Amino acid sequence: MRKLILGSFVAVLLTGCAGASNVSQSSTLDGEWICHTIPTKDKQTYDRLDHFVLKSDGTGALRGISYIELDKEKTIRYLTKGKVKWQAQNNVLSFDFIDRAMVPAHSKNVAKVIKQNKALQEQEKEQLAAFYSKSGNHTDMPIELKQNGNQLILGKDFETCRRVTENDKDIQLLNKWFVKK
Repeated sequence: MRKLILGSFVAVLLTGCAGASNVSQSSTLDGEWICHTIPTKDKQTYDRLDHFVLKSDGTGALRGISYIELDKEKTIRYLTKGKVKWQAQNNVLSFDFIDRAMVPAHSKNVAKVIKQNKALQEQEKEQLAAFYSKSGNHTDMPIELKQNGNQLILGKDFETCRRVTENDKDIQLLNKWFVKK
């Protein structure tokens, strides 16, 4: 009898855990998220800090700052902001980006170097062209919720997100950048 009760209890726990790991409703993701991109050695991704606001009606907003290291001495920065339509089903977060913009936010020294170097000007032009060519794209990212829905992994370790907290240091950093521009 004890084994039957214990077995039933374990089955209930496992059923509950299995359901919790499957993000099937967008309401689980409603709210504000801070995301950090993990740069890769092949430079397919770069260092980025994003702030997403996902509303329950399927709309949202984003803003972020990207750092792209050209070499050991030069890092270019871009501010990104825009609006999204979103939904989450079957552990996939889908975004339709609308009204998105990207503007340079280089230091004065880097801006001066870019202005004096045709190759860097071309590289920056390519970065902006690639961004704008994708600005209306639909994106599907596999997701995994962790820590009782307070942490989110996007795209199999591509980006790690967490819920925004009161007096969030990353929000304060982004507020400084977005007030400047």
